[in-house]
Amino acid sequence: MVFRARLTRAARGILCTVLAVGVAWAIYKELTFAGIDPTLRTIAVIPTAGFELAFLLGLWRLWVVCLVVDEGGAIVRNFRGDIRVRRREIRDVVTVTGLTGCHVAVQLKVGDRLHLDGLAYASRGRTDRAAAEISRALGLVSSPDEP
Repeated sequence: MVFRARLTRAARGILCTVLAVGVAWAIYKELTFAGIDPTLRTIAVIPTAGFELAFLLGLWRLWVVCLVVDEGGAIVRNFRGDIRVRRREIRDVVTVTGLTGCHVAVQLKVGDRLHLDGLAYASRGRTDRAAAEISRALGLVSSPDEP
């Protein structure tokens, strides 16, 4: 069973490119704004550039493309390659609420969480349904039609 993100890889690339261009334009405008003392400009642009760099580096989480559940476990496909997780390594599938919405995460038995931000939804209800479907596909919970 394949769980896909709503946005395609190309749409995510366009979104990230637009955000990167916007960040570059904002830093350029901050550097060229007239009437500012150079010392103040430097003090102001360093934290701004650092924040925006951290923001852009955080966009890699958008590149999770899909989750493939098969008989052996789950494969998380992202821009770096595939991450394979065996069924026996998975404790639970949970929903995580963040600033930009809700997404699905796989709770591993070793205590780590594998966040699937690419499987994000605007509402908590849709995310809970997706987590329940993934849990059923992994065999972590019995499906309602089973006796």
